[in-house]
Amino acid sequence: MNKNNQFPTVDWSITIPLTSEILQIARQFANEQPTEEKAQQVYLNTLAVCAVNNYLRILGIPTEVTAGDSWNSSVRLAEDVADLWVTGKGSLECRPIKPGAYSCYIPPLVGIERIAYVIVEIDEQAREATLRGFTPHCTSGDLSLDNLHSLEFFLAYLHQLTPLVNLSQWLKNVFETGWETIETVLGNQGIEPGFAFRSKLKASDLKRCKVLKFGTVGELVALIVTITPESDVNINILIELKPALSQIYLPANLQLILLDEYSEAIIDTKTTESNQHIQLDLSGEPGERFSIKVILGEVSFREYFIV
Repeated sequence: MNKNNQFPTVDWSITIPLTSEILQIARQFANEQPTEEKAQQVYLNTLAVCAVNNYLRILGIPTEVTAGDSWNSSVRLAEDVADLWVTGKGSLECRPIKPGAYSCYIPPLVGIERIAYVIVEIDEQAREATLRGFTPHCTSGDLSLDNLHSLEFFLAYLHQLTPLVNLSQWLKNVFETGWETIETVLGNQGIEPGFAFRSKLKASDLKRCKVLKFGTVGELVALIVTITPESDVNINILIELKPALSQIYLPANLQLILLDEYSEAIIDTKTTESNQHIQLDLSGEPGERFSIKVILGEVSFREYFIV
């Protein structure tokens, strides 16, 4: 019985078949490990990740299963990791348990903060994985299954999360909805030369753009993000605001603020009456989070990023 009455009348556990494809991937990852114990850990972790991935796909929630540490052979070897990237939201941890378990061990995790932990019961004999529930937050150690939230609330929980832009995924040509090419958003205006910083850009640069509309006055501003891989662990990020469509100058007193992962302002810049663009130039390592805020009068937009 659930002591916290998270499941008062209906068991919302979801059973997902462990298909031949899933089993083959799990065996492949397990066979790469140096010991039998590590192989079993990776095997179960992979089954859990694939089960949750298929469940979210059934619900129509986009994921990038290959983007997580669980799909990175080096990290998989060194860490006990079972993460799944949910597009535009963040990383889920999919922790496996065996049938009859009353708790789940949560290992100390490194890297980005998880948006939730999904507990998956693996029945190898029946070739089934049962999603038992989830928790938005937990610490390392033993997590009692009595403390799980019902999957009845999982979809609503994911929908209410702040959208997150994964810049590392852009390098794999995976983009969040709303981020388009410069040509798509601005047409010829977006490809005309004219700004001094363009000379710094390289052939490996990757750009995406979206248009921000401020209030009923119809002020349109293009938000352009350019990323350039500098090394295996460092990405240069250029954030620019420029006039959209037929406008020549940005609105006066338009603010562009860079905030760290704790929402503390790091850089705050503002336009005058004749600025054609303003920009922020920064760099980041995988897993780092930041956000930007664009303000004009009483209207503001905020975008959250992870490198």
